[in-house]
Amino acid sequence: MRFSGTITLQYDTPFAPYRAREYGQALKWLTDSGFDGAEVCISSYEGVDVRKVRKDLDERGLGCSTISTGQSRLLEGISLLHTGGELKKAQERMKQHIDAAVILGSKVTLGLLRGLGEPGKEEEQKQTLARNLEPVITYAQDRRVTIILEAINRYETSLFNSADDAMSFVEKELANAGCMGILWDIFHANIEDARFDEAIERMGRRLCHVHVADSNRMFPGYGHIDFERIVEKLGNAGFQEYMSFECMNLPTVESVRREAGLFVRKMRGVAQG
Repeated sequence: MRFSGTITLQYDTPFAPYRAREYGQALKWLTDSGFDGAEVCISSYEGVDVRKVRKDLDERGLGCSTISTGQSRLLEGISLLHTGGELKKAQERMKQHIDAAVILGSKVTLGLLRGLGEPGKEEEQKQTLARNLEPVITYAQDRRVTIILEAINRYETSLFNSADDAMSFVEKELANAGCMGILWDIFHANIEDARFDEAIERMGRRLCHVHVADSNRMFPGYGHIDFERIVEKLGNAGFQEYMSFECMNLPTVESVRREAGLFVRKMRGVAQG
């Protein structure tokens, strides 16, 4: 089991404890805190030198867990449920993310860039999304890149709220595409998945990435989630991928920066038994 923290290259986000202009400090924090890698937020590739990012990570002994992609829906208004030019742009952006993932050795997150969906139209929109994903999936499979579909709670989207929802979409609408995995976010799961052990078992080998945030989306330990138990269950299930911090900078950004290393060491100890 490995651990990564969120860093951003272009825009400031409440899920990264350093601003985009503090990129160098963010890398130092990852290293000093004992992380194995970075989860990198990229909206577009304008002004982004992916090879330099890879070099920066390599120099510090860090990997890249996944590329966080969702901000382009907010910043540019594109998604895979759009039509026309917006759809084409979203598809091309996903291909750019896949190209970057080849360089970074990472996965690519499919979260809100898929689109929010509309209540009551879920079945129709699943078919639309599956159709719009076809060229993206082919592109990813040809390059041996894994796309991880994130289950997101019902208050943020009407599509794929639970682990079972995400798995069913991959199995049925996407015909068990080999390049598709699941991103399981513990904050969202606390709302949607009644039993964590059953969710982990349901995802099986498709579980490729875990987001760490407490029940209130604060830093672990400031809510009521038992992370030690989750790490034990993941370990028992044979999970060897990244657990990645994607919590709000709460209670304070300083506490997140300060406490990250302590949490990583503690969870690593649990994972190693």
